[in-house]
Amino acid sequence: MRIPEDWDTASSDNASLCAKFTFGEHVYGGRDLPYRLFTPKKTGDSKRYPLVLYLHGADAVGQDNRKQLDMHDIGTCLAKDEWQRENPCYILAPQYRKHMHWAGPGMAQHLMSLIEEILSMNTDIDESRVYMYGYSAGGIGALEFIKQYPNSFAGAIIICGATIGKGMDKLTYTPMWLFHAEDDTIVPCGDRSFIPIEGTYLGSRPIFRLLEPRMGEHVRYTEYPRGWMKNTFGINPHCTWVPVGVNKVCWKWLFSQQN
Repeated sequence: MRIPEDWDTASSDNASLCAKFTFGEHVYGGRDLPYRLFTPKKTGDSKRYPLVLYLHGADAVGQDNRKQLDMHDIGTCLAKDEWQRENPCYILAPQYRKHMHWAGPGMAQHLMSLIEEILSMNTDIDESRVYMYGYSAGGIGALEFIKQYPNSFAGAIIICGATIGKGMDKLTYTPMWLFHAEDDTIVPCGDRSFIPIEGTYLGSRPIFRLLEPRMGEHVRYTEYPRGWMKNTFGINPHCTWVPVGVNKVCWKWLFSQQN
């Protein structure tokens, strides 16, 4: 994708956080999917830890197995010592290559196979606390993943995402918090029609309007007003992962969810 001049970039300390992730590669259906994995410090007892799946946006596409964490701070925000001390967790960060997409054919099955492999390799993961979050293309992919595996995640954070109207009932099984900027022009927070038909993409606002009557407090939506992203951070309004990354309230909410 073409990167606007006012795009967000990673902070100076992000490289040290990226270094805490190990490298891996998962093969499914003849396709390989590189990934990085953060492993929490173990306490030596029988404690079980949450697993968080992080899906990057289209700006981090590639096969270097680095860009998904190097691009922004959002992929490493839960690896910070201040969070890990109180909320130790595994963080799984795969990367898709050019001409692929998180919401593409077979991708949900590939990701589920990867999760199952990580669970088998790390028996101290709490399978009742598997979470997911993603931004932009990652937010779109996260919603598609939930539709195909509606009972697999304890909670999700969707940042500047969207989805087609088909299968919206499948989203009601997973508590989620959606974030979007009102003036996002890359992935608009609204849609072209409030009627959920296949092929019409719904932004975060109509997604919330459709889900809230059925989910109540289990679905939340934060919309940043027009101009707020630019005036507060000096960045493109699509980059809503910046305020979400430092929003401790939403992460505590996520980690309070359990299947």
